[in-house]
Amino acid sequence: MATRKKTNKKPGRGGRIAIGIFVALLLAMIITVGIGMVNANLLRIRKAEVVIPNLPERFDGMTLLYASDIDLCGLNTPIRAGDVFNQLQSLHPDALILGGDYNSTSLLDKLNRPDGSVDDEAKILSTRSSFFHYIGTFQAPLGKYAIASTEDTQWQNLRQVMEENGVKPLINEKVDLHIGDDTLWLVGISGKVSSLNSAGDAFHRNDCVIVIAEGPDVLPMLLTSEAADSGSWVDLVLCGHTHGGQIRLFGRNVHILSEAEQRFRSGWNIQSGTPILTTEGLGCEGINIRIGTAPEVWLITLKRT
Repeated sequence: MATRKKTNKKPGRGGRIAIGIFVALLLAMIITVGIGMVNANLLRIRKAEVVIPNLPERFDGMTLLYASDIDLCGLNTPIRAGDVFNQLQSLHPDALILGGDYNSTSLLDKLNRPDGSVDDEAKILSTRSSFFHYIGTFQAPLGKYAIASTEDTQWQNLRQVMEENGVKPLINEKVDLHIGDDTLWLVGISGKVSSLNSAGDAFHRNDCVIVIAEGPDVLPMLLTSEAADSGSWVDLVLCGHTHGGQIRLFGRNVHILSEAEQRFRSGWNIQSGTPILTTEGLGCEGINIRIGTAPEVWLITLKRT
């Protein structure tokens, strides 16, 4: 009876090259993901001075701490976010402004449960409530203000949680800030709106108005709407929602952006004389990884000249 000889044949040169390439790619991916996870936890504090010619005199030098896209999920827990704001308290801002997107469903939850499950909704409401509980201790002499985004569920519940913790909701609303006889307006644009004409009708050209918007998609409508006495009514726009693309590889975004979001992806722009800031946000959407972008908050000082 014939017997088969056992062979221990080693892969040829081509096979060894293929294995080497696979190992190298795997290591590169592991290193990139590791760097992305570290980078997602390195908060940058950006600072800027913004000149607003019609800024009321008593508001000259006012500071705004602007944080958007908190996106509580994964390692970004309410406790961690609360610790971040405890550290930011040392900046002593005059006002705190929150730009929406307080929760994000983690990638693991999306894979394990269908969208909109009861467990997801309960978790979102719980973590959001815990976050605003920590914000309740934050001190800002001119107040704390927050908008909502289309991704923030149950706006009525969100409004209640904000108010219980000393935060003024600006969910498609406006509020006037007073120092003596001087007035500065904050306007919150939450979610997508069909028209902003009615918002402009509430103001005159000489009013000083800062708009906090969910994201850049409203900018074309916002910058072409007019004041009650015609002309522009917006002096400064703060928006987020883009995460700066969150993961940018070879100059391209993994995070899908609309045309307006791509145009105003991050940083400062000037449109028709109006300064516009798009922040890359504090948290991450879906997974706590950032590549080519940075978690950030902005300390903005308002100046007359």
